[in-house]
Amino acid sequence: MDVVTTLKDSLINKYTVGGALLIVGVSTLITPPMSDLLNRVWASPMGMDITLLRFGGLLTTALGVAVLFNQDPLGVKAEV
Repeated sequence: MDVVTTLKDSLINKYTVGGALLIVGVSTLITPPMSDLLNRVWASPMGMDITLLRFGGLLTTALGVAVLFNQDPLGVKAEV
């Protein structure tokens, strides 16, 4: 069991989880459109289109940064 615990602790830590969230969020923000539904423009302030996909990418990127910097923006620690 010691090997399993060591492997789990090395794979599931703030750097791997935060890094994965950051990579997924940034790639969602900069990739080409995936579907018409996810890329329906809600608004275009200052010439920048706001879509559901970009909003999700921004949220995922923010969560990745929060994990890497030991922040708890959703209040998970208070609930657990």
